[in-house]
Amino acid sequence: MNPPGHHPNAKDFVAVNSSGLPYRLVKIFQHLFLHLNVASTLAWKQKVYSPFSGTVIDIENKQEDREKLNLLKDLFIGLIQAKKYQNKDATYFLGNFVIIESSEGIYALLAHLKKNSILVEVGQFIDAGETIGWVGNSGNTIQPHLHFHLMRENDPRYSIPVPFLLANYEITTSGKKKIFHQSLPSNFKTFNV
Repeated sequence: MNPPGHHPNAKDFVAVNSSGLPYRLVKIFQHLFLHLNVASTLAWKQKVYSPFSGTVIDIENKQEDREKLNLLKDLFIGLIQAKKYQNKDATYFLGNFVIIESSEGIYALLAHLKKNSILVEVGQFIDAGETIGWVGNSGNTIQPHLHFHLMRENDPRYSIPVPFLLANYEITTSGKKKIFHQSLPSNFKTFNV
């Protein structure tokens, strides 16, 4: 998913059901106008894995998760009020995050993690596929999801996201599964990795 305001090379990954909805039950009305608990979403507390082997260079693990969602209120806060924090406070936008540096000098940013869920430490070398934490709802979000992008600089406030590809993913269309290699699914496309 690449929502408005995001750089084209920065992606938000949302867990959805077979109908393409991010809820355990159909709770769209509740999310829009009332309060929806984060535990009702499919992304909440999903494991997050390192995209490649590298060294952890920065983490934030103490930001609170918003456990009650209201789409209209959260959109207002995210689009209107957030402008005053632009380029000032990365944790306001990212919440809890991990930055990993590859041996090639590329940095991966994984953000909106659950408070106190991060399992890695600064300076630790981790392998590709190693669990680094769980999806949360910290930072500037409208629902639990994983924000991911690669960058050449280690400061997410000023870096420009660089393109990336997924090694493999699977898309099911009309009951038939097809595996794709070294590409990205289109925006809002449901896929499995």
